[in-house]
Amino acid sequence: MWYTVSVMRRRLSVAVRVVHGEAPFAAPAFTLLELLVVIAIIALLIAILLPSLATSRAEGHKAVCLANMRGLGQAFSMYSDDDASGLTSPIHPKAETTWIYDGEYEYGGKTGLGVFANADFITENRILNRYLYGTNKLSSFDIYRCPTDQPIPVAPINFEPFFITGEGRNKTVFDSAGTSYRLNNHIDFVGTTPYTQYFYGPYFRPKTRVPSTSQTVLLEETVAEVAKWNTPSWGTSGWHRKMNIFNVLFVDGHAAPIRLAGQTSAGSPDPTYWYLRGDDWRMDCWPDKPIRDRP
Repeated sequence: MWYTVSVMRRRLSVAVRVVHGEAPFAAPAFTLLELLVVIAIIALLIAILLPSLATSRAEGHKAVCLANMRGLGQAFSMYSDDDASGLTSPIHPKAETTWIYDGEYEYGGKTGLGVFANADFITENRILNRYLYGTNKLSSFDIYRCPTDQPIPVAPINFEPFFITGEGRNKTVFDSAGTSYRLNNHIDFVGTTPYTQYFYGPYFRPKTRVPSTSQTVLLEETVAEVAKWNTPSWGTSGWHRKMNIFNVLFVDGHAAPIRLAGQTSAGSPDPTYWYLRGDDWRMDCWPDKPIRDRP
């Protein structure tokens, strides 16, 4: 009863005010200037936050990529334990038997394009897959995929025309080769030794012949090869929004980002040995002797 009377009194008061020309409510409204100021503040906040969100997202992708590499490192280790020679990585039966079977990608992954769609390199014939998936042919093979894998950029020097003018043009490395990650086969084809002569890195080499397993790169994001072959002034954008910074897997199984900008043999104790190093990583296995290529 009291509520009903109260409501009626309020309505009567409003009616009286309207009769006398008074506005029933005095709520202030936004002016156009105030509205523009609010919109400008919101736009400014978005501009400030978007780069931070993009960086956070890139860091998340980077963490997934490093986790993938560590998982692959465990599979490489299992393979090495089983291999009669204790090799650091699987050597596909066709690897290095001809120029088109260079060995960088055939170790594992999904069926790719071109030569990587060859019957030799379909999923069930890539050796490392057996350690990760057994005989399962339905896997997505995501462990081989960097979340931000992108097509290889055109640069003054490109190490592999397959990704620039061949079947892999404008496609991700994962779709092209079946894996985003390239084995470090570190073979010198610009120096005095012919391409088909020697390996200086861990490829074709047992772990016992890798002097520093915690610093020697076993696997790298493929885009790192572009940085390796071009001068530091060129600048190669990595897959995680950082210039010349790339994720790699080391022979001992740990993964980390490294800085790579321009290939160099500076400081080599032997001019005939392809010696390639950074502050906390190395592609070579000096002083262990080079491994002769199959051909």
